[in-house]
Amino acid sequence: MREGKLRHDVERAAKAEALLRDPTLVEAFDTLETNFIEAWRNSSVADTDNRERIYHLLSALQALKGQIHSVIESGKVAQANLDNTKK
Repeated sequence: MREGKLRHDVERAAKAEALLRDPTLVEAFDTLETNFIEAWRNSSVADTDNRERIYHLLSALQALKGQIHSVIESGKVAQANLDNTKK
C-alpha cells in the first residue's frame, strides 16, 4: 500500500512538472502576474478596494504556483523513498 502511494506521488509530480514546462501555462502565469503588478502600480493609493483585490489575485496565483511546486517536491521525496526501498 505504501509503495502504491509513493508511486502515485511520483506520477503526480511528473504531471506537475509537465504543467510547468507547458509554454501556454507558463505564458498565462507570466501574463497574469505582469497584469496584476501593472494594475497595482497604476492604481490610486486611495483605491484600497481595488488594490486589495489585486493583492488577493496575485496571492492566489502565487499559491497556485506554490502548490504545483509542492507536488513536485513531494514526488521527489517519494522517488527517493522508492529508491531506498529497492536497495
